[in-house]
Amino acid sequence: MYGCFWFRICMGIQHNKNMKKTGIVFPGQGSQYVGMGKEFFDTFSEIKEIFDMGSGITGIDLAKICFEGPLETLTETSNCQVAVFAVDIACYKIMQKKFLFTPDFSAGHSLGEYSAFFSAGVLPLEDAFRIVQKRAQFMASASIKNPGSMLAILGKNENEVHKIIMDFNVEISNINSPNQLVVGGKKPDIENLADYLGQNHIRAIPLKVSGAFHTSLMGEAVQSLKEEFEKIEFAAPVFPVYTNFSGEILKDKDSIKEALLKQVISPVQWVKIVRDFPKDSMVIELGPKKVLSELINKISPGIKTLNVEDKNTLEETLKFLKGEK
Repeated sequence: MYGCFWFRICMGIQHNKNMKKTGIVFPGQGSQYVGMGKEFFDTFSEIKEIFDMGSGITGIDLAKICFEGPLETLTETSNCQVAVFAVDIACYKIMQKKFLFTPDFSAGHSLGEYSAFFSAGVLPLEDAFRIVQKRAQFMASASIKNPGSMLAILGKNENEVHKIIMDFNVEISNINSPNQLVVGGKKPDIENLADYLGQNHIRAIPLKVSGAFHTSLMGEAVQSLKEEFEKIEFAAPVFPVYTNFSGEILKDKDSIKEALLKQVISPVQWVKIVRDFPKDSMVIELGPKKVLSELINKISPGIKTLNVEDKNTLEETLKFLKGEK
């Protein structure tokens, strides 16, 4: 169905059955920084068009908030998700411009899953901007009504974390690497867990987030998001996309919608996703920072990772793909 391959006419590179499978991945909320995307915005007119479209649809001045901040404003959920999505797509568009291709597979972390589905043709860009903004608004609203927090637990595997949190009213929200899991819950419960972890010399890092994302505290956002999905026409993906909720590849439009809804209140299965990537594949991270590349290296060291977030990383990635490095 998918017929996926790197389309390399512009580079004169021949694809063959022995060539590595190549995927693209997109980061989500938490990867933002002031200045992200500015080099591409200043250089390529099509990126300015993307930002202008997003600003017109959402009412957020994306150029101003991405390039000038301040970071506190950029980090607000209602702003951050739209801003990171815009930069994800900018990086994707520039890669398409500089190195024509259809990836063999794609995935995104949390919000980044929307970028992945956009790249696979599931959502038009206009609808993607609208639904990303609605998702952010609904999650921000749920965070106000059900105040929560999140905590990264380091050095413990999934089974160990499950045992640790049994006596605390918190939930696993992100399985980021074999020894890095994030838990979320109401603020007092997270604080109690943090005290326990400190007393038992278990390393943990409080996350600067506005709510307990990917937990049941986001339940209110699901119904609202479902109503918005009913207004949008989803298409079947043109190449495989691994879903956060189950780690599986879904081809049916209704199944994709259901997975995106469940994603809001369920753990991100990043470890399962990466372990299911084709063996010895190559993955290009498109978007701010390279957090996902670092996680992939921890999960599956055999996978080659590259990233594109600015002119320098674009140049380095293109050199590698053209065999100059």
